[in-house]
Amino acid sequence: MDKAGQKYWDSSWAQSSVPDAVDPADPQISNWVNRRFHQLFVRLFADSATDSMKLLEVGCAKSSWLPYFSSEFGFAVTGIDYSPAGCELSRQVLAKHGVQTEVVCSDFFMPPADMLGKFDVVVSFGVVEHFEDTAASLVAIAAFLKPGGMLITSIPNMVGLIGAVQKVVNRPVYDIHQLLDRSMLCEAHQQASLTVLECDYFIATNFGVCNLVDVASGTPSWFFKKVILGVLSRISLLTWKLEDRIGPLRAGKAASPYVMCISRKA
Repeated sequence: MDKAGQKYWDSSWAQSSVPDAVDPADPQISNWVNRRFHQLFVRLFADSATDSMKLLEVGCAKSSWLPYFSSEFGFAVTGIDYSPAGCELSRQVLAKHGVQTEVVCSDFFMPPADMLGKFDVVVSFGVVEHFEDTAASLVAIAAFLKPGGMLITSIPNMVGLIGAVQKVVNRPVYDIHQLLDRSMLCEAHQQASLTVLECDYFIATNFGVCNLVDVASGTPSWFFKKVILGVLSRISLLTWKLEDRIGPLRAGKAASPYVMCISRKA
């Protein structure tokens, strides 16, 4: 069961503008998180001939990542999402950056048969934590992979400070997440018959992942909560500036914004 539901996502994406692709060359400190993700992907794909490989993003609505994977690594990219509004935004982002590919508007539990077993790499950013049965969602996502293919799963760390803040500033958004720590996400991948290569918290802090917007009304929560989150986001920026000078700080359960799991299909 999807704890958010298509109506939630359609409403969310309907209020969104078309973003730019992720650009790891952007030196601004506000791009620190994207640069850290880029470093991770460079490491993961270092020994792969990515320009002859196929990559799928599951939950690709409004994706800034599909054109990034195409331009930076040469992947043949595809996206799948069940929100028509989100898919249209992804198509516009791809067209904006001159990437010709397919964005499939479909539930990933019931995809077109010709998509199964087709991809070398499958990525998802903030998808599996919305499903009550995490392992079942991973089984469905892994079905897109070729044997030996890599699955990259990123979820928000709702068991740490990020989750605590989200619960205070916007409880409805907090409630559509399963609370998964590193060990639980790792176990869910193992239950889905995937071989876990690494699973850990990622990046020291990023309060920017917290969501203030009331999707029903399309407006941010009340002023005091906005001030709280603004202060915390500035703390994140100061931390990134420090990391930019001395190197990445250790990511941990308490303050890290993400949990990342890298696995392979047998």
